[in-house]
Amino acid sequence: MSFIVGGLMSSTTLKIVAVVAVLLAVLLAAVGYQYSRSFAEKAEQAEKAEQERQQAAADAKAQQTLVVVATKPLLAYEPIQRDALALVPVSVAPVKPFTTLDDVVGKTPLVDIDTGAPVTQRYFTEGSILARSIPEGHKAVSVEISDVIAVGGFVQPGDVVDVLVYLSGGGNIDQPQTRVLLEKVRVLAYQELIIDRPEGGEAQDGQQEEKRREGSRRTAVLAVPNKDVTKLLLGDSAGDLRLALHGLAKEQAENAELPPAEPKPEEVPAMALGQLAKPGTIARRQDQPKGPEVQVIRGSNTQTVIVQ
Repeated sequence: MSFIVGGLMSSTTLKIVAVVAVLLAVLLAAVGYQYSRSFAEKAEQAEKAEQERQQAAADAKAQQTLVVVATKPLLAYEPIQRDALALVPVSVAPVKPFTTLDDVVGKTPLVDIDTGAPVTQRYFTEGSILARSIPEGHKAVSVEISDVIAVGGFVQPGDVVDVLVYLSGGGNIDQPQTRVLLEKVRVLAYQELIIDRPEGGEAQDGQQEEKRREGSRRTAVLAVPNKDVTKLLLGDSAGDLRLALHGLAKEQAENAELPPAEPKPEEVPAMALGQLAKPGTIARRQDQPKGPEVQVIRGSNTQTVIVQ
């Protein structure tokens, strides 16, 4: 009997142990699955974060711009040397940067540029529109004129004129005279204009335009050869200037090297005013010899007829 009871207890214990073992196995399996799932999610998140970081780095590198940067202090008004520059990638490009060294080498900055500072166009100047329009070997000289001097005010930038000087006499000049001071001078600017206004670009209303026209003195800027600058200034101080406008047809004919229709200005001698015909000095026709006179009487009317 005791043997049977002991066998039954042993069988029950084994069943309990087996059930507990199964439960533990299920629990361990669940814990292992949960842990492996969490590890996989963390690994996936880490991989995704790494990909995003690499993508952001690639985008930042793609957005960078190569700009010219000073590697040495650049002094104002001194030409820039190539060894003082370098191309450096930057994420935020400055305003109007230089992207090649050749664009900067030889330029002269207006102010000092510190080491590491981007070299931009604001450190330099190309001159005004008027300065860029001056021909080589010429100077831009301004003269004070009026509408009478400037061909009635119809002179425009780009016209070609001759500059005449009127000497009223006195000093070493016996009589008033006029001379050709300069010939074929280009008008660079007239009044406030450097180039003509575009069509429809009225900058002033009627009253302002009328007020501007009423001004007696204006300024014209002429392209004068270097050797004639002092000549023009002396002529302006010694007498009154006049502008003689060249016609387009004449200018085109001269450009085509056609023979001039009139003698050149330098071949025409200076003419004193006394040499010009004065009013009332024109010689009259000599009276023809008169023939005999015959008096004809017709009733109450009397008429004298000269017989030729």
